Amino acid sequence: MNRKITIISDFDGTISERDIGHHFFGTFIPDKEQWQELLRRWKFGLVSSKECLEREISWVKARRKDLDQFIGNETLDPYFKDFVDFCNRRRFDILILSDGLDYYIDYLLMKFGLGFLRFKANKLVLRNGNISGIAFPYYNMMECTMCANCKKYHLEQLKEEDHYIIYVGNGFSDRCPAGYADMVLAKGDLLDHCQQEEIDCIPFRNFRDVERELTTRLILSR
Repeated sequence: MNRKITIISDFDGTISERDIGHHFFGTFIPDKEQWQELLRRWKFGLVSSKECLEREISWVKARRKDLDQFIGNETLDPYFKDFVDFCNRRRFDILILSDGLDYYIDYLLMKFGLGFLRFKANKLVLRNGNISGIAFPYYNMMECTMCANCKKYHLEQLKEEDHYIIYVGNGFSDRCPAGYADMVLAKGDLLDHCQQEEIDCIPFRNFRDVERELTTRLILSR
């Protein structure tokens, strides 16, 4: 293949072993019933991701030190670092797109020696050690307001440069961009969505599976 190959990957529950943002809010929002109702409305499309995040962050009872302690215990997919090495050897680009928060993504990539990876996410705003809000630099980039970070916009930017896009994801924010990628690897809610909408996809469990599929489909097939 002569086209530049770029792997776009979700972060929460895809690169990280669990959805860090979800569990952080679940830990530090006192009114669990109110929070669960908000999530229910978000899943039904009654509340946008931006509005959901803004409400969640306003309900959080935590400081920066609490956030640092919380994310310090989080882990990545055990095969992700090997997968990054695999991509580097073959000059595949990696771009991480998240509808979560930049703070814990940057924290964990640095912790595990992967701080060189590019990522785009919503920005956690901190003032004097306090969590004070969220900024949304990639909101409503394509006249759609459902996601806080428009992943399809980033994908389309790369496709305009003739990149071959491999999309790896697991959640609600991955549904839109998965419909426009050249190859999709899916698990969780994204896998269910692709199967329901008859979007071609490859099921995976971890990044060892992703590496194996790309080896078979892109390298050994040449």
